[in-house]
Parts: sequence; C-alpha cells; structure tokens
Amino acid sequence: MITNKNKYLAYFFNKFDYLIRFLYSQLSLNKLFFWKLYSSDFERLDSSFEKVHFFLKSHNFSFQDKTCLELGPGNSYVNAYNFLFNGSNKVVLVDKYPRHIKTKKQKAFFQKEKEFIKTKYNNKEIDFDKIVFISKDLSEVELNEEIDFVYSISVFEHIKNVEENIKKLSSILKKGGFLYHLIDMRDHYNFDNPFLFLKYSKKTWENYLTKKGVSYTNRIRYSEFKEIFEKNGFEIISEQITRYPMPNKIYKAFNKDDKNIDIGIWRVLMMKK
Repeated sequence: MITNKNKYLAYFFNKFDYLIRFLYSQLSLNKLFFWKLYSSDFERLDSSFEKVHFFLKSHNFSFQDKTCLELGPGNSYVNAYNFLFNGSNKVVLVDKYPRHIKTKKQKAFFQKEKEFIKTKYNNKEIDFDKIVFISKDLSEVELNEEIDFVYSISVFEHIKNVEENIKKLSSILKKGGFLYHLIDMRDHYNFDNPFLFLKYSKKTWENYLTKKGVSYTNRIRYSEFKEIFEKNGFEIISEQITRYPMPNKIYKAFNKDDKNIDIGIWRVLMMKK
C-alpha cells in the first residue's frame, strides 16, 4: 500500500529522476553516505535461500559434497554458510565490486550475520577454509575445478558484460549442473514505476545515469537474457516471471512488440546440457 508520503516521493522522483540519477551515480562519496544501500540484508537473503533450497529438493538436487559458486554476494556470506551447513564441500564467492567497507558498521554486520547463522544451525562452527572469495569479474576468473551449482540473487541486471559472464558459467559448470538466478529487471530507483528508465537512450544511460560499481543497471530484457543463456548451452528447467504495467513512453531501441518486455522479475532454474 502506497502512503501519501510515498506518493509525494514518487512524484518528486518521477519529475526529477534525471537529476537524481545523475547525482547519485556520479558522486564518489555515496557509499559512505548511503552505507545501508550497499549492505546486504542477510535475513532476507537467508529467507530466499530457504525457498530456493526447498525448490531444489523438489528437483532432486542436494548440496551434499557439491562445489557451489555464488555470483555477486556483496558484503554477505550468509548463502555461503547455508551451502556449507547443507553439505557443500567448497564455496566460491565471486564479486567484482565487493562491498567490504572496513568500518565499525561493517565489522558489526559480519558479527551479527555469524551469530544469526550459528543460532540457525545450533552453534556449529563455520569452516572458513572452505570459502574462497575472488574479487574479479567472473569472465576473468580461472578455477581449478568444475562447479556443481551457481547461485545469484539480483546480480545479472548489474553486470555490464553479460554475454562473457554467461559464457564463463557454461565453461566452469559441470554437465548436468544447475544454475539458479533471480534477475530483477526493474528500475531500481523506483519500484512503483518499474520501467521508467527505459525512456533513456543507451548513450544517455551509459554515460550519465548509471556507473559501474555504484548504480550500474544494464536494462537487458527477459527475451535477450533467455536467448543468451540458451545459446550457451543452458536449458530452462523451471521459471517464474512477474509482469508489470508498461509506461507509455520508452526509447525506440526497446522493442515494443516484444510480448515479454513487461517482465520485471525472472526466477529461473537452469541446467547445463
């Protein structure tokens, strides 16, 4: 339910969205002023994991003795802990822009997250030797082993070189291995107007209104994501899509005739063929 306050904020943003996007993406100090925006909600991530875990079990997938990779964990290890405590023998975390700000708030966040997960798993000790963090773009990562399972939550919409990353996933994932992704293709500045950002040209968007490592969103739509995954040898096992109303105005480069352009969220389980 939208409150009057939210309506006023939405009106303000919709009227001045260009200026707000420009200032936010270009200011180098925004990570300090908006720390919460760069801090993962580990309880929400844990809840998402449990839903996905239940779903995976219905497809006869177990984490037991598996090597798992999470793409874009941000500043949270909660999914890595969950993989380990459900039987995984190794977890690889890959994030080109890790949000590990060395502050008291960040240290307190890690401590609180560890306490949360220990309570969940009856105070079992975390084996940090089984967790590897790689601060690189996935396309640049070299691994000595194949991966059994790849997981990401709201990450692929922030990747610039999407095709290279998906090609890399295809090369490191075992045949028959699984991917689970939640891709949020909405405008992250205003979820009440989820496709507002489609009104801008690629030149304007890329040069002035978004920035890698800060607020970058690639604006790739469902049909293109699906085509790239399938082209690289992935088969969709199950998917859940959420559609939203389209605005009257979108930039001409976006295909209005695409019957799936109104998909904002894509939850998908895929297997490597």
